[in-house]
Amino acid sequence: MKTNVVEILKWLPEEGENIEIDWPKVHKTIGIDHTNWLLKQLPTTCQLMLYRNDIYCRLVAEFYDDTLLLQYRLMWAK
Repeated sequence: MKTNVVEILKWLPEEGENIEIDWPKVHKTIGIDHTNWLLKQLPTTCQLMLYRNDIYCRLVAEFYDDTLLLQYRLMWAK
């Protein structure tokens, strides 16, 4: 299955920080409507995921359905 990833938010965590999603910051960055739309999608078509590497934490939307990804891009194009 092909997965398409769209970055929603990226931040530098503090050392030793327990990684938690700062939902007020997400809402301020992309908007509540955008966040709610992502959260209402079926997990078989789209999921919000938290990635962490050595430097950054990233909140991303993983799309498993090309039609939904196209709809997303048309609705929330930047």
